[in-house]
Amino acid sequence: MQVAPPFDLRGRPDHRVGSGSVLQVLPLVLLAACLGQTELITPPPPPASTLTLQFLPDAEDTATSRALGWESGIPAVDVTLAPADSSQAPRTLQGSAQGTLTLDGVPAGRYRLEAARWLADSERTRLSAGDDAVGFVTKTSLAIAPASPPAAVRLAASRRRSIVLTEWAGLPIFTDLTGSYDFNGYFRLYNNADTTVYLDGVIVGDAYAAQFDYPTEPCSTDAELTNDPEGVWAHFFQQLPGRGRDFPLAPGQTAVLATDAIDHRSLAPGGLDLRGATFEFSGYADVDNPAVPNAQDIGVGPEPLGHGLIFSALANVVFVSSPVNAAVLPRKGIPPNAAFEFVRFPKDRLLEVVAIATTYSAGDPECPQLVNANFDRRAVQLLGSRSDAFLHAYHRLTAPVTIGGQLVLQHTRTSAADFVVGDRTPFARP
Repeated sequence: MQVAPPFDLRGRPDHRVGSGSVLQVLPLVLLAACLGQTELITPPPPPASTLTLQFLPDAEDTATSRALGWESGIPAVDVTLAPADSSQAPRTLQGSAQGTLTLDGVPAGRYRLEAARWLADSERTRLSAGDDAVGFVTKTSLAIAPASPPAAVRLAASRRRSIVLTEWAGLPIFTDLTGSYDFNGYFRLYNNADTTVYLDGVIVGDAYAAQFDYPTEPCSTDAELTNDPEGVWAHFFQQLPGRGRDFPLAPGQTAVLATDAIDHRSLAPGGLDLRGATFEFSGYADVDNPAVPNAQDIGVGPEPLGHGLIFSALANVVFVSSPVNAAVLPRKGIPPNAAFEFVRFPKDRLLEVVAIATTYSAGDPECPQLVNANFDRRAVQLLGSRSDAFLHAYHRLTAPVTIGGQLVLQHTRTSAADFVVGDRTPFARP
């Protein structure tokens, strides 16, 4: 049985859901009686199909593809194709030097397609100065019909960037026996660049997100906040301490930001020992670890539970901004509670944005996006309704690329393609 969760400040359900329902799929068997005997009739297999794919760069990456000479096709793409509705093993294939792949004799149906083309050192040297692309990646669905026309598959450039979110474990602990425990959350940042960055004054927060089209509050009501190409809007955000060069993050190093940097193991089932966090969030009812530097709450209003940043809504948009005076940024509220204001962090200050959707649904249709595609093209949506979701984390994929001996993480600005589910490992690297 799936238990409907409680609600957040905006009246939306939060992540605290009970155990998810288990779907048991039984094979359809056609039974025919013949002379008192039962005959099993096996349905015929779907007809085989032929489909030609052409791998093209995303329109945003024209300059990168032009420098490589790949505007009309990305060569030698590695492809994994798996049926979406069966447990059959995936097929591993490779595209041609012209950027095409012909799938011959493939049964009609829906498939999951993953495609990647990582750049060799010699190919990266052909890019213009400042172009930090390390490859092209996509993860999408594919429908194959008996007479499918050729299909274009767009791959987005994976870029190195600088500060990236590499692990997120923000779901509150919830069990039927103990209820909800919200203070065990954390996320980890990684320096994906080749130069040292400083975390002093960096602002982190949970931007406004609306996942479902509720009858009383449709997606269109929130669109000016969720689909703003100029920035993300937030009510809750905190600023890391430091005077400018107190908290360096060297290439390949990580920093853990925890709601409460304490040992949670005796406080809730599945609690973690987060005493080794780099920073902890603060609030009016906080439990402080004096050995861990505190972020300062500079949001529009305090977090309602008084412990700093928590991620209790069904959908979350985590953002990292370079230092900025939040007091002078644009503000607005939205109906029905226009007095509940949000601040817009401008796009030229945003270092990282990750959109996270839930798998829980009460039947309402989903909104087109959690945040404008300038910041995240498609949210990752793998956790939420399963009863053990809080025991897991989202992990950013590692690209099969090493530069100067440093691991490089995948970042296509598409969280659905960039993240997978794994165990919670707050102090791992990367």
